[in-house]
Amino acid sequence: PNYMNRAGVDVTWRTSNWGEPPVHIEKYLKVKDLKARYPEADDRYDGILLEGLKEDILASDKAKTLVVIHTNTSHGPTYFKKYPSEFEEFTPVCTTVEMSKADTQELMNAYDNSIIYTDWLIHSVIETLKEIPDVRSCMMYVSDHGESLGENNLYMHGVPMSMAPAEQVEIPFIVWDSDENTSIKNLEKVGQYHVFHSIMNFLGIESPIYDEEKNIFE
Repeated sequence: PNYMNRAGVDVTWRTSNWGEPPVHIEKYLKVKDLKARYPEADDRYDGILLEGLKEDILASDKAKTLVVIHTNTSHGPTYFKKYPSEFEEFTPVCTTVEMSKADTQELMNAYDNSIIYTDWLIHSVIETLKEIPDVRSCMMYVSDHGESLGENNLYMHGVPMSMAPAEQVEIPFIVWDSDENTSIKNLEKVGQYHVFHSIMNFLGIESPIYDEEKNIFE
């Protein structure tokens, strides 16, 4: 975000999470900032990060816009607290933070409900972008890590990469583009290191640090 900001892009960071690097932009919005702006919004869940999103994009006076939405959706151990009740498709759910004592199926149910909510958040962003006419837009979703739910007696995440199980390191990378003619390279493996260069490609940012091999777009 700092690099894009210096390149003249209108950058907004909306976050319900933590552990972020220093973000030196004007539009850095935490949940408390969005709650102050939209007092009727429910600040218990990540849906608040989408409040006023369309209006903020339309209000930009710059040709290029980047919005980063840093969610908290499926972070353990309290998966059951990460989604509203209407997204509780799978029951019963685990409500203990002592994951090693939890019923495996109940733990998976709570986690899967958080995934349903994440899917709704992604859908909502796409639908918002569809409502902005005559502008090419893109939604890119990528997780920072996966979660172990008891496989091999492991829980959550954080095992060193050299020995981490697939559950913790194989992550979703989802891309939607308003231009139906856009195509993605046939890459065998992609990761978080593709995000920066792909965003540069999409926004047409020229830089000596750009790496075409880490760009996902044809």
